[in-house]
Amino acid sequence: MESKKEVSRRSFLAFLGSGAAALAVSATGLDPLIGKAEAASAKLSAPSALPFPALQITSADQLSIANGYKADWLAAGTESGGRYISYWPGQTGNEGTLWVAHTDDAAVQSRGATIYKITRLDDSSAWTVSESKRISTLDRIALTGPAKGSKAIHNATVAQGLWSNGSGGRTPWGTVLAGERTLDAGAAKAGLNPLSVGWMAEADPNDSLFSTRKHTSLGRFDHGDAAIALTRDRRVAVYMGSDRALFKYISNGKYDPLLGKGNSALLEEGQLYAADLSGGRWIPLTAKSARAKLSNPAFRMPIGVDPLREDLLKALQSEADVLAYAQETALVLGATALDQSAGIAIHPADGSVFISQTGSAASGNGFGTVLRLVESGHDAGADTFESDLTVAGGRQAGFSSPDGVAFDSAGRLWLSSRMPAERLNNGAYAPFGNNGLYVLTASGASFAKAEPFAIAPVKGALSAPAFGPDGTLFASIAGKGVVAIRKA
Repeated sequence: MESKKEVSRRSFLAFLGSGAAALAVSATGLDPLIGKAEAASAKLSAPSALPFPALQITSADQLSIANGYKADWLAAGTESGGRYISYWPGQTGNEGTLWVAHTDDAAVQSRGATIYKITRLDDSSAWTVSESKRISTLDRIALTGPAKGSKAIHNATVAQGLWSNGSGGRTPWGTVLAGERTLDAGAAKAGLNPLSVGWMAEADPNDSLFSTRKHTSLGRFDHGDAAIALTRDRRVAVYMGSDRALFKYISNGKYDPLLGKGNSALLEEGQLYAADLSGGRWIPLTAKSARAKLSNPAFRMPIGVDPLREDLLKALQSEADVLAYAQETALVLGATALDQSAGIAIHPADGSVFISQTGSAASGNGFGTVLRLVESGHDAGADTFESDLTVAGGRQAGFSSPDGVAFDSAGRLWLSSRMPAERLNNGAYAPFGNNGLYVLTASGASFAKAEPFAIAPVKGALSAPAFGPDGTLFASIAGKGVVAIRKA
């Protein structure tokens, strides 16, 4: 592991807004893996100007977008939208595939994810859906990793259904990740074993022969988004947000681009960690260390851990048990409790990890924050890091309740907001209007005020964007539908 290295806020933010030549790969979803060293050492330029005139905040019950752009509705209706969206180009620039992960407040029959095949006539035409299919709660999904067939999950080797909570991520071998929630109400009503839900699944929207699978090595907890980078020695590092903590998984094996989707096996064997932000360290989650803590009768259970000390001690007998109770184990071992850390994005210039905290009024963090984590030596395999507050939501920042985050090819940070529906346009949230999609450009040693690009209808919430060809931006709107936003 690299020794801890000082990284100043000013020197880091100098990376933001660096030239398109250094960051062009970020739009593909593979930015942490392609040309990372070249991007980090490329000549830096001034931050790019926003490519659109900013919107005025609104509370209108309609989709509002910046001037110079138009929206093609690809799917509409309360069951068609979701929180996470990803795009794959087709054989030409006029076709592609979208993956939309639905949220856990959708009806059971609409849970899981939808795969849309999309086309257009040419670069000035509207996008339309040519076909669609679902991975749903009715599908039987194989389990992989240490917890598969273990006593921890009642010897199960297959789980019933994909109970997506709207989180997701991309792998460098072209597949997609989809997270679940541990206490899923729909799964409980269906009578499922609670330990069969709360995992991270992997699917391939472009290959029907690829079996959807749940990787138990990635842990069972209330999953947020995931972002993947390579360690200096070519192992896979998966950063994962959650309602309570920040996790990192490092594979035992090394990534081989020649194996293609065979690299999926890297998500089956490795070590799961949780972040101690105040200590700047990654905590390995092991049964031995957790049991040592819990065996002390004087140990006080952290906030957010529901089981009694004695019950959790009894449950954590093996590494498979730790994975099944990853959220509880993380907090017991000293992981920093976060406030709905849903979104994660890796900046391609230096591999720094950006984590959104949506926040909540109850926690006193009602407007949310965006954190930044810099691994020691800029190595995703490091066991130490530095972190700080990059931007706090509020009137001066121009946004509230950050949710999904993504970087575009010019190094701008895009974030979606998810203010509580019952608080929209009321009280302290009134200045922000409806939920929106915002862009933040680096300005010196800080970010400029967020500029809204799109504003959702009342009670809707936009996803972070998926970037397509010719300036097209794809977004999902929870409870409303899926749109392609393109230049007019």
